[in-house]
Amino acid sequence: MKRIGQWLLCVIGVEAVGILSGLLAGDIAATYAKLDTPPFSPPGNIIGIIWTVLYGLIGTALFFILEAKTSKKVKNRALFLFFLQLLLNFIWSIVFFGATNFWVGVVIVLLLLAVVLACIIYFYTIQKLATFLFTPYFIWCVYAAYLAIGLAIKN
Repeated sequence: MKRIGQWLLCVIGVEAVGILSGLLAGDIAATYAKLDTPPFSPPGNIIGIIWTVLYGLIGTALFFILEAKTSKKVKNRALFLFFLQLLLNFIWSIVFFGATNFWVGVVIVLLLLAVVLACIIYFYTIQKLATFLFTPYFIWCVYAAYLAIGLAIKN
């Protein structure tokens, strides 16, 4: 039962970071609806659903990293990468949609993409399940980078 509580805390904590970022970014849906979007852009109403699922996977990956049987030094590196990507994720929406600073947002999403990839590579050495949980997130970040660049160019 204790493990379920710890897992829920990880998932709820990561979901809360996403919610707070969205709140601080303002009305993302309204901003997105006004933009000239690149080809293959998703409808705005599914993006929130996708992020909710991804945050759940990210939080679950955090739980497995925290539970991993490895040295404190290795775990601390993994947690550093984890929280760095979470920070970049947090500020991206605020900069891109809240401040409508598209090119700075592109830089942030490219950094996010690099750190998520570093997480996947590093997590693989200590907790393979965390790697697999991060893979959909990485794929979405590739797509988000494409969208951010397209939106920056077109707007």
